[in-house]
Amino acid sequence: MTTTTRPPATKSSAFDRAVANVAKALPGAKVFSDLKIGRKLTIGFGILVFLALLLTVFIYQGSQRATVTINRTGDLRMPMARASSSAQINLLKMLAAVRGYLALGDPLFIDDYYSAEATFENDLAQLRGLSADLDPLSQLRLSNLEASFEQWRVLPEQLFDLRDDRLAREPAYRVLAIEGVQYGGNVLIDIQKMIESQALREPTQDNVELLKDMANFQGSFAALFSGLRNYVNTQNRIFRQEYEVNLVANDFAWQRLEAKRDRGLMTEAQLGFMDSIAQNRADFLDLPESEIFPVLESERSREDLYLFAAEAVPLNETMVSLLDDLTASQQQALEFDLNQGRSGLETAVRQTLAFGLIALLLGVLMSVTFREFIAGPVRRLTGVAEEIRAGNLEAQAQVESADEIGILAQTFNRMTTQLRQTLRQVRKEKNRADSLLNVVIPIGVELSSEKDFNRLLEKMLVEAKTFCRANAGILYLRTEDDKLQYVIVRNDAENLALGGTTNQDILYSPLPLYQDDGQPNNQNVAAHVAISGVTINIANSHEAAGYHFHSPSNEDGYYATSYLTIPLKNSAGQVAGVLQLLDARDPESGQIVAFDQNLQQMMESFSSLAVAALEAYIREQALRQEIQQLRIEIDAVKREQQVEEIVESDFFRDLQTKAREMRQRGRQR
Repeated sequence: MTTTTRPPATKSSAFDRAVANVAKALPGAKVFSDLKIGRKLTIGFGILVFLALLLTVFIYQGSQRATVTINRTGDLRMPMARASSSAQINLLKMLAAVRGYLALGDPLFIDDYYSAEATFENDLAQLRGLSADLDPLSQLRLSNLEASFEQWRVLPEQLFDLRDDRLAREPAYRVLAIEGVQYGGNVLIDIQKMIESQALREPTQDNVELLKDMANFQGSFAALFSGLRNYVNTQNRIFRQEYEVNLVANDFAWQRLEAKRDRGLMTEAQLGFMDSIAQNRADFLDLPESEIFPVLESERSREDLYLFAAEAVPLNETMVSLLDDLTASQQQALEFDLNQGRSGLETAVRQTLAFGLIALLLGVLMSVTFREFIAGPVRRLTGVAEEIRAGNLEAQAQVESADEIGILAQTFNRMTTQLRQTLRQVRKEKNRADSLLNVVIPIGVELSSEKDFNRLLEKMLVEAKTFCRANAGILYLRTEDDKLQYVIVRNDAENLALGGTTNQDILYSPLPLYQDDGQPNNQNVAAHVAISGVTINIANSHEAAGYHFHSPSNEDGYYATSYLTIPLKNSAGQVAGVLQLLDARDPESGQIVAFDQNLQQMMESFSSLAVAALEAYIREQALRQEIQQLRIEIDAVKREQQVEEIVESDFFRDLQTKAREMRQRGRQR
């Protein structure tokens, strides 16, 4: 291989030449240039460390006060402000969760409340841990906050219980549900009994009119009861108007019944019912005006909402206000500390600038020296690297000295050689991938066009075995009783070919996927792949623990070393079978090697194409069977129609008539 040697130096600028002259003119420059790079760097960095230590001492003295202030800010002010702000947010979340549960009754709001409460308690614990460094006013605010929270924490449970108990949270509903239902129900029961007894009486005009008045009273009372119940449930004024309208109608109906009673048109039993109705009706009608409407139309129509507005909200606002004051005080203290820290830092900056100027002068002097004796060779080496980056892999670095840079140049040359070799290998792998692509797709197309089932299965295995240079291969199909049935077996080493177009039956017993106790048969590689649906690539079966490598090849005295076992998944993701390849061979040496990962990926893609072709074949055969069955059914229908046409014809009827006449003449003889 021909190499190109880079010139020892590129064309220098005027500045570069001036720098080189200055460096060479310095006292001891010759001695310094002969030192190893480690010594050179030790001297240079030693000077820099000394300057840095000197500068650090002055900076430390100038920034000590600023550091103390900043530490106080980071350790107290900012955590205090963060905890206060977080506590405020969680208080609002707690209040919102309680309000949401009271409004909607969704249990998720209770979970949100307890989550926010737990976070708030953590914030409160953090504030309590920082309280020792607070001013007295802030400590007092924190103490009041804790006391308010102790009062608050009993309210949500009480509110949740009220929300869950409608009788407890709605006094008007409780009165209607207990007393109203009792009185109103008695009225409706008694009037129903009166109607039933009246219906049994003689249907005179007076009795019919009395029955009609009873029905009117029953309907109007049921309507006013319904209107009152709807008003209690919804607080919609329309239902109160409905109640009042039906109350007028019911009063009129009751007056008509009273008049009929005075005329002596009722039986003794009906008079008893009338007295009971009068008492229960009066008690029922007294409830809306005395107990239901006053409560329902007041702010205490719902005890949970009243308690929430009267106690929970003000207490929450008090805690939020205390936290707001606490946050504001910490922000003010934070601003004060930051101002002090800023002042201290400004002082430290001025000191840093002064001593930094001194360090700069010394650094310039050192940079001149290092530029000539270290940076120069490195720069030239970098130029070679740029050539390589531009694509010239034949470029070589010049070895100018025996120090570390010279050693680096030698290493760089070796690296360039290795890079050329790597590039050739990459190109080789690319060509290999291209060739794989050009083989897999045509095989998939060929499989999709195959019409013979056995030949299709045989191609799936043979093409995969040939493609991976495998010594042997087995194709299994999964049965309905969860077993793997051998369908194609090939072994070049044993000259074994079973199944497919060979007309050689496979006598091997199917592999069970599950053991007798119902556990998966994961010790067998093929069974494990069928159960898990994941490809297994084993480089050396003798070193693979956890698997039992039993196969028909073992029974024939052949023991495989490398295994590639791939699940055959259908379009639904179910494993329809397993493709197992044994003992890949190196194309050059012929030795048994592990299956390449790239080949594994190609075979997984190939398996998808193969299963797709298999599914297409199965669907086509099923369709052919359906068409054949349909033809048979159509032929049967046609025959039935032809027989029916013959039987129904006039000629057939004449034959039947003549046959009957001949039978009669035969009997007469």
